[in-house]
Amino acid sequence: MTLPVPPEFVGKVFTDLLALIGSGKLTKDALEWAKGRVIELWLKREYGFTPKPEFASKLQRASESEAYKRLKDCVGEDDSSLLSLVKLGLSIAELSDKGRVKTIARIKNEVYRKSKTRGVKILNMGGTGVLLGVIQHLSQQKVEHNYDQSDTLAIFNRIINKWTEITIFHKTEHGQSELKNRIIAYMQISRELFFVFASGTAGDQAKKVIAQLSNKSEIRKSRYLLHLNERKEDITGRVLFTWVFQKSS
Repeated sequence: MTLPVPPEFVGKVFTDLLALIGSGKLTKDALEWAKGRVIELWLKREYGFTPKPEFASKLQRASESEAYKRLKDCVGEDDSSLLSLVKLGLSIAELSDKGRVKTIARIKNEVYRKSKTRGVKILNMGGTGVLLGVIQHLSQQKVEHNYDQSDTLAIFNRIINKWTEITIFHKTEHGQSELKNRIIAYMQISRELFFVFASGTAGDQAKKVIAQLSNKSEIRKSRYLLHLNERKEDITGRVLFTWVFQKSS
């Protein structure tokens, strides 16, 4: 049985374990236990909770993914808490694909204790598939405008802060007219940036609406640039779409 370690002692326990591992005095079994405990404490320090082995492996895959590497290239490594949340968000996307609703809820509760609404927003971005679209957008902005990492990080933080205001999650029951009206309303108030997310049948609706607006030149006349990011099919067979509307200068 592993007893919980009070946060104020995590640092000392961690360094003591590293010292023991490096001493060469531990038996094989003790060495394996110490290494496992170091990993457990490291994960707890980074994420605010200790992920179960299955989810820890997902975090490792997320840290090795092209999307994460691209995000890190965009924003740098100074904000380690942000990078940890992005890894969680990318891993949540995989859980979402598999319909692991209870697991996602438990992780969100743990993240909220440490990172409050900022952390939950990033997890929501991951769970809905929009995080990949956001990363793609940041990458495009960095290249097109030759931004340095601090510029791109500022853009990302603005997106996180205004997340609920700048994202339209379209569902089939909303209907095409409602989506069209919302997009036009966002363009009329000149939002600098906003996203439309849809999947499955709702994605088909959104494609028709946005194609109509594009064919009628309403997007161009409103001085917006439009990018579409498609994500792999999830476990239900749906395709997830993210449209990025950006006000041109």
